[in-house]
Amino acid sequence: MLASALTLMRAKANFVQQFIRNPRKMGSITPSSAALCRTMCDAVNWDHSLRIAELGAGDGVLTRHILDRMSPEAQLDVFEISPELVKSLRGLPDSRMQVRACSAEYLSGEYDVIFSGLPLLSLPPATRDAILSAVHDALGPRGVFVQFQYTSFTQPNLSRYFTWERQRVLKNMPPAWVYRCTRHYAP
Repeated sequence: MLASALTLMRAKANFVQQFIRNPRKMGSITPSSAALCRTMCDAVNWDHSLRIAELGAGDGVLTRHILDRMSPEAQLDVFEISPELVKSLRGLPDSRMQVRACSAEYLSGEYDVIFSGLPLLSLPPATRDAILSAVHDALGPRGVFVQFQYTSFTQPNLSRYFTWERQRVLKNMPPAWVYRCTRHYAP
């Protein structure tokens, strides 16, 4: 019990340390809550989700929820640019997951679901547009893009590429919006 509490404290301290080093890349000083992760995962039909991507996986809080919900034959591509967080993510023992140490701008292929915790508002506009364009192009015909944000200021950017609906998650610090997006066919 004490060992697991110490492990949890170290993980949270590492997350805060990563935020302090580069707040524009982390987007939050605390990891996503279980309620936020559940809301994001509930936005997906898991019966038809075999190719999955997660953008900005951070310390893997959402990643673990995704892995728990995925079918045995599903595959998860995780994108993270922080070398320390990449190392931590590669320590998760699941053969269905591949960690890609690169920007979400390099997303390619076709996915049934793309999850994102990227701090879109704090990204340079060209990077934000490149990522949203890559997500749009990588979603399959019935694909779903699930993005969380702390403000609604990115809605015009999302509207350029997607039709969306949103849900508020109050049990998160800070409270967040979860956007469930489907693609437009001509951005």
